[in-house]
Amino acid sequence: VLSPRMTATAGFAQGPIFINYGSPAVRGRTVWGGTLIPLDTIWRTGANEATHLATSKTIQLGEMTLAPGLYTLWTQHTQAATWLIVNRQVGQWGTGYNAANDIGRVAMTMAPAPDHVEDFTITIRSLGQNRGAIDLAWGDRVATAGFVVRP
Repeated sequence: VLSPRMTATAGFAQGPIFINYGSPAVRGRTVWGGTLIPLDTIWRTGANEATHLATSKTIQLGEMTLAPGLYTLWTQHTQAATWLIVNRQVGQWGTGYNAANDIGRVAMTMAPAPDHVEDFTITIRSLGQNRGAIDLAWGDRVATAGFVVRP
């Protein structure tokens, strides 16, 4: 399988958050703003089936308040910024994006990866006190969006 399914998990306030995604490899291609994530397109944030976020807690992601439930994650990388998009449509193939189902988007910070990341990797990190971050690491970059878990 060229892009195996992977799952990122973390627990906050006795409640899990999961992200299930396909993990493609760079295989010598350009990533951010290149062949794999072209500028100004909506990317499925992984490979094959859409990437799904499941939360058992209410989370605040930028201006979005996400109730416990299941969502899909999409990414838009532009010259000006990189955006994490949350969409309420679930269960679709990764090219089945429908903007009419968007809940919202949050700007991500982009930083150099400490080392080359061959296989696309999503990590959910705890930042303490019910705060966390979602990291999208691939190639030479890591895009990060912070969130807060609500009681």
